[in-house]
Amino acid sequence: MHGVIFTSLRSYVGTVHGPAAEAQVFAGEPVYVLGEAYPDERFHELVRRTAAVAGSSPDEVLERFGAFTAEHTFRRLYPAFFEISHSTRPFLLTVETRIHELVRATIPRAQPPRLRISEHGEDGVRIEYDSARRLCVLLRGLLAGTAAYYGERAEIEERACMRRGDPACTIDVRLSPS
Repeated sequence: MHGVIFTSLRSYVGTVHGPAAEAQVFAGEPVYVLGEAYPDERFHELVRRTAAVAGSSPDEVLERFGAFTAEHTFRRLYPAFFEISHSTRPFLLTVETRIHELVRATIPRAQPPRLRISEHGEDGVRIEYDSARRLCVLLRGLLAGTAAYYGERAEIEERACMRRGDPACTIDVRLSPS
């Protein structure tokens, strides 16, 4: 998994749950570097630790963390990607070609998910998500955080889900002003 995810998780835990929680969750962990890839198991363990500290489920942590990452971490680290688009929909339509292909080319071990994103109706997108990590819950948070950045609200409906046995996740996102 991409190092930016680990550094964002540390920032999320410290910001939302406080420095003591951050120290507890990341005790014994190495310094994660933005441009490196790390084992998925480490990420899942850190999510489990965060859930224990927060008194919530790992899925709740993943979704909240995803929103935080889009709205704060990605926006801060990659402002040009956000500035190119004027709203959520055009941003999402270019995520795979503009961002994930770049990640695959520069950090081959990072293995971002495969996304097929298409227009859906006049105000939304349909996302087909395929990843061995099965982190569609994180994707839902990323979608909500991206919409929040643009001053919009995302209504998310997951029509198919790998976690329910489907071969891929199909997510419909309807966008509206906040």
